[in-house]
Formats: sequence, C-alpha cells, structure tokens
Amino acid sequence: MRGGCASTCSNRLPSLPITRKTATSKGRFVTPIDLNTWQRLAPMALLFLVINGGAKFVRENLYAFAGAGAGFAFLDRLGLREFVLGGLLALLVGILVAAIYHRRFRFRIEGDAIRLRRGIIENKDLRIRFARVQNVGLSQPFYFRPFGLVRFTLETPGAESTEVSLPGVSQELALALRDHIARAGGAAGREAEYDVDPEAAPAEVQTEASDATLIHAPGNLRLFAHGLVSNQVWLIAGVAAWLFGTMWERIEQWIGSIGVSALVQRILEFGWTGAAGLILLLVISLFVLSGVLSFVRFHDFILRDLGDRFLSIGGLLDRREQNIRRRKLTGLTLYQTALGRLIGQWYLIGKQASSKEFEVDPSGKHFLIPGMRRGDLHLIGRLMPGFSVPESMRPISRRFRTLLWSRISAPVLLLTALAWWYLSETRLLMGGVLVILLVVLWLVHRSWRCWGWQVVDGVCWIQQGLFGLRRDAFELAMVQQAAVVSTPYFRRHDLASVRLVLPQGQVTVPFIARSDAVELVNRAVLAAETSRAHRV
Repeated sequence: MRGGCASTCSNRLPSLPITRKTATSKGRFVTPIDLNTWQRLAPMALLFLVINGGAKFVRENLYAFAGAGAGFAFLDRLGLREFVLGGLLALLVGILVAAIYHRRFRFRIEGDAIRLRRGIIENKDLRIRFARVQNVGLSQPFYFRPFGLVRFTLETPGAESTEVSLPGVSQELALALRDHIARAGGAAGREAEYDVDPEAAPAEVQTEASDATLIHAPGNLRLFAHGLVSNQVWLIAGVAAWLFGTMWERIEQWIGSIGVSALVQRILEFGWTGAAGLILLLVISLFVLSGVLSFVRFHDFILRDLGDRFLSIGGLLDRREQNIRRRKLTGLTLYQTALGRLIGQWYLIGKQASSKEFEVDPSGKHFLIPGMRRGDLHLIGRLMPGFSVPESMRPISRRFRTLLWSRISAPVLLLTALAWWYLSETRLLMGGVLVILLVVLWLVHRSWRCWGWQVVDGVCWIQQGLFGLRRDAFELAMVQQAAVVSTPYFRRHDLASVRLVLPQGQVTVPFIARSDAVELVNRAVLAAETSRAHRV
C-alpha cells in the first residue's frame, strides 16, 4: 500500500524490545530498541551506498558502454590525466547523491505496517502492512561483517522488485524488525522471545530460536554439484563468449604476453585430438567455475521449519537469510537438468505471487532449495502439505508431435528438393541439412515424451522438458483464470489446450482430449470458488 498515513495510529503495536547481550564485569545488560520511532541507516551505510551505486551504474550500462568495443576504444584515446579527473568527478557526484539519499532515508513501525521515507529529487513515502509481506530477507556481505551491519529487505505479492530495502542497518535492529513482522504478520500466536548475542557469532546473520526444526542441510559437496547440474553454466558460457567477442584484441595480446598462445599451438599440433582435448578442458573449466560460484552462493546452506514460515541461511561472501511465510507459497517447481538426471540431483523452487504474466527468471527472486537427492523429495510435502510427486503422468496427444513434424519437415523438404534438382553442386550441403532435420525431429519427439500432467487430491502437476525435466505443482484452488483453447485443428481431432493463470504466472497443458480439458477447467473453477481463502 502506497501513500502517506497519519502521524499517530490508534492501533499502534507496542515497540518490540530486542535483548542485546554484552558481557560486563557485573554480567549482562539489556538495550531495548523502540521500533515506533524514526530510524535511520547506519553512518557506515553511506560508504556502501557509494560502492553499490557505482556497481549498479556499471552493471546497468555495461552493454551500452562496451557494445562493439566502442567504450573501450574511447578509453584508449583518453590520457591518464583525463581519466583520473573524470573518475574523481564521477566519484564526487556519487558521494553527493549517496549523502542526500542517506540523509533523507528513514523508517519506522506504524501500527500493523512499516513506513519508509526516501528519495533524492522526489520524496517517496511507502507504507506496507505486515499482512502483505511474503518474504523477509537479511543479507550480510563480507564487508558488512566488521561493522555489524546487514541489508534488510521485504517483498510483497505482485511487486516487480523488492518493495523495502534497508541497505545498511545494525544487525540488532534488523533482527528486531524481522521478529516484529513475524509476530504481527500472522505468526499463529507464537510468542517466543529471541535473543541476540553478537559476540557468539559476529561474522554472520543470526539464526532464529531453538524451536526451529532443521529439515535440509545438503552439505557443501552437494552445493558444488548444484552448480554443475544447474543451467547457470550456459549463462557463464554466454557471458564469456560476449567478453571474448568484445575484447578479443586485448585478450589476444594478454595471452601472447604470458605465453599461453604458444602452449595452445603445441596442443593443436596433435590434430583433432588436441583440438578436442582443448575444447573438453574449456567445457570442464566452465562447469568447475559454475560449481565454485554455487558453492560461494549457498555455502553451509540450511533450511529450517518455523511452523508459520520457513527460514533458509547460506552464503560465503554474502551470508543471506530468507524468511518465507508458509501461507504465501502459491506453488512449487521441481527442476532436474540433464546432468542432474545422470547423478540423481534436483533443486526445488517455492513460488509466490508475481506481477509478471510470464516467468522470466525461474530462479532469481524465488525461494530456492538446492542440493536435493531422491531421499529429500519429502521436502515437497513439508513446504506444501498434500503435495507429492505422482508416480505417473498422463501424456499429451501424439498430435503434438505430428503437427510439429509436419510444420518443420514440409518447408525444409520442399526447399531441399528444389535445391537438389536445380543446384546439383549443393547436394552435399543438402545432405547435411537433412541430417540436421532428423536431429530436430528427434528433439521434437523428446519434447513430446516429456510433456505430461496429472491431478492428485486437488493438486495439479504439469511436466515438461527435453533432456531435463521441470515439474510445476499448484492447488487448483489457486487458479485465477482458466480457459479452454480450441483451434480448427483441435476441433477436427477433438483436442484442446488448457491455459491457467496463477498468482505466480501462467501455465499451459497443450494437446489433451477436449473432455479432459473441460473437466480440468471446471475442477479449477469449482476449487477456486469454494476455497475459503487465497494465499496471496
């Protein structure tokens, strides 16, 4: 909820004191924190605002700056004096902007909501009720730890980005906010007291009370394997290819200066075996890099069940704590990549309401549980009671494969036949095209074999994939819109597709019998209309 609010609230909750234990000669003393008064960012947060603002500016403008090497060519024409003066000017502007933002940034608790004021040129006033909060996050990068600071974030349903971000507050204040929101936001009457002892674990974000049940601790070896089986290796390969293409001349000079080019030439002297070995070494390096990044991101990952919500903690350089409320989960997605199927490893994503109709990043903003084996699939039922992976899936119609085969084959075969008849010198090339066509048709067959769906006890499962598998699961009661899609081809073969709009996005069940499609939509509409409440 955006907008202002009255300066006083009749339903204001009492301030939550958090006990800070500090060893003294006489024992321990307690320093309460009044969350109802205006709070500001820590003084050291100004430095972090400057660093993060600069990193964000470079990240958002990197492609425009380095596109086709134009930016790097421009830098080559600058002398050292111009470069230093430009850097100092940019630094001064960044410090000025960060100082204004830091001075105007303040927040406090008002009744059943948190209120935030911030802005540089335009002042923004944001008020969010605790009942709307679906995700509470605490992050402590390694450069925050010596100062006892953390980054506190709140996410709400339908927001495209993080609604509340406190970029640098004391660890005690962040924990007080977290616990207060947990109590006031529907914590099912839990009245446990939380104590913080910064001296006991000063290097990481504190965990919750001892009543939390540990339900998943995969170990660092599984976390490394998660990087191997996840699809981020292809993202790394894409970024590496872009960097090589943009800065190839500089990279070539650097390789020649350290003598690597001579080593590569000696390897290539072995012919195709040397080239294959070099490519294999490059692929292995990419996978190892992906595993190392996963290890750094999820180091010492643990997942705890707190009754009304779940808590995950992990990270080496950036220790992250993520709280997700159980009743804000709207579905699950179980992933198993092609390599993951070989070594028997999955990862699970808890879905929440999103403002985007189509899912863009399947894992970026969601609640991700890495390093799962077959024995860990019980976590699905732990996160969402009543959910379990069905033993079998109902297949979609063979017409899916037939239609795609005909649409792909017909134009390719026609063009190949014409080229074969009129351009005899390209017959060898046409043979290669036919081989590629056979591979594409086989991939279509693989995709058809992976598609499936099933409804078990009001829970719908939709499976798709190619070499890996993705299984989406959600309660039919969560469906917001349901439609039966019918084309002339579908009507001719008594088929239909079902399109379901969920809080987390849109899913489709294609090429099923029309009677099954109508029944699925009717069941979804009935479940949504008779549901007592929606978890959004």
